Amino acid sequence: MVSGESRPSISPASADKRDPEEVRRVHLLTRLVGTMAALTVIGAVSAWFAPGNDLFVTTLFYGCVWFWLAAIYVLARRGQVTAATWIFAASFWVLIAGVTLYFGGMQGQNASTFAVCTLLIGSVVGWRAALGVAAASSAWCAYVAHLEISGSLPPQWGPYSPINAWGTVTITVSLTTVLLLTSLQFLREAYAKAQKTAAERDEALRRAVQSQKMELVGNLTSGIAHDLNNLLTVIVGATDVLREEAKTKDDDARGLVEDLDDAASRAALMTRQLLAFGRTPADERQVINAGDIISAIGKMLPRVLGSAVSVTLDVAHDCWVLGARSGIEQIVLNLAVNARDAMPNGGTLQIQLSATRDQVILLARDTGCGIPASVRERVFEPFFTTKAAGTGLGLSTVRRIMDHHQGTIELERTSEEGTTFRLCFPRVNAPVVGKPVEELPSSPHSSRPRLRVLIVEDDPLVRQTLLRNLDRDTYDVMAVSNGMEALAFLRAGSNVQCIVSDVVMPQLDGESFARVLDREYPHLSLVLISGNREPSSNLTSRLRGTFLRKPFSGHDLRVAIQRVTHRLDAPSPHEHL
Repeated sequence: MVSGESRPSISPASADKRDPEEVRRVHLLTRLVGTMAALTVIGAVSAWFAPGNDLFVTTLFYGCVWFWLAAIYVLARRGQVTAATWIFAASFWVLIAGVTLYFGGMQGQNASTFAVCTLLIGSVVGWRAALGVAAASSAWCAYVAHLEISGSLPPQWGPYSPINAWGTVTITVSLTTVLLLTSLQFLREAYAKAQKTAAERDEALRRAVQSQKMELVGNLTSGIAHDLNNLLTVIVGATDVLREEAKTKDDDARGLVEDLDDAASRAALMTRQLLAFGRTPADERQVINAGDIISAIGKMLPRVLGSAVSVTLDVAHDCWVLGARSGIEQIVLNLAVNARDAMPNGGTLQIQLSATRDQVILLARDTGCGIPASVRERVFEPFFTTKAAGTGLGLSTVRRIMDHHQGTIELERTSEEGTTFRLCFPRVNAPVVGKPVEELPSSPHSSRPRLRVLIVEDDPLVRQTLLRNLDRDTYDVMAVSNGMEALAFLRAGSNVQCIVSDVVMPQLDGESFARVLDREYPHLSLVLISGNREPSSNLTSRLRGTFLRKPFSGHDLRVAIQRVTHRLDAPSPHEHL
């Protein structure tokens, strides 16, 4: 059915914005009209010079054809394609029918032109309409053939002319060629579009599979990091005890303890890298000093990047931002690894951190091979990589973390002599802190009452280490292996002032255990600890609690306990690296 609404004309600029099928029909019909107009000019000229043709009849005939073509073109350009197609096909069909009836009967060159009408209707309207046109054409040809055989044809308006026959064949072949070429063109375009869609689907599937792989890697590395951090907590705790013993020993013993502590710190940073590899940091933002974080992680970069890469740091330490510590660490690690890959033969990585009035600016410069101009616009796209074994997630992860920190990252300079990335964070004011902690009193003559602390930790080695770190005159320490045992201990009437609980535990995890404490024991202080998962900051603040990331020293744990129990006016201890 043809809508009677008036449609706006279709310009070449706006045609591509319409439905592709309608664009195809408009192009097909307008090309046929243009071809028909050109053929009409040729036919008119040949007919005027053909002997025996009446000049007035010829001019009138072709004048009607030109007017008819102009009307069809206007309809098509206004978007009324179906109506224009039916008018074109019907008029052409009537014209051919008149030619077969009054200009020579059922000669092949005349009757074959009916095929053009059938093809046109089939290409634009549909196959059912084409079948109807074909049936009508066959019936009409049968009628004319009957008249010709019986000698009943009406008086002929003109004799048979070879020139007229040539014109008829030319019209038929030309219009059929235009129909076929236009249809083939759109078939090629549709095939190319289908190929592109299939390629995009395959790429999306590949990315989904890669994303699932990365999720599995994230879960695997998270578990590995958890176990490693538990072991490192034991090592750090033992190092604290050895340090106390080494105070009375020689310098060599103290040096060995410091080496052991440094090795544990570097191993802890490696577990951070494992966590950063397969998982986007999900911890909530807080006011942190980016200078301290970058200085700390800078100590581990030479081991990560290898001896061929020289790392230089130029870090200002009063660079406070609102962000996540693990996010800053992951940014530096990803940029460092990206720089290392750009310097296969070695080079220099320079990390510079500075602050303006409103921004904290991080510059990462390398002396590598640079980034080609042809791919600079795509370096931050997920899964885009120019490396044979790359994942394409390094710089895209940095961009995502910067968006999380409401910052920006840009490729400031790239050449054959290296690349510079510029990252800008919004600067915030430094937090107001109390008096720094030098050391906790542990003398048996202390005037303060002993603090009762309950340790909730499922790993026996870590539990024993925490007991050793806190088993002093300042504390009465008890320990259980999970949250259910802790609740049973509390409900039995135990007088506990502070709880140190792991986050990842069987039966009842640390966060669920903390919520039970919030309902049943809101007066208790809480220190949550974990090697691979950070609790919500809203949870720890609501519960008069804090969080320590494993591994941590005994000093850090004691400071955290004193802080949440309000026995010490001090900031949260820095997470031990």
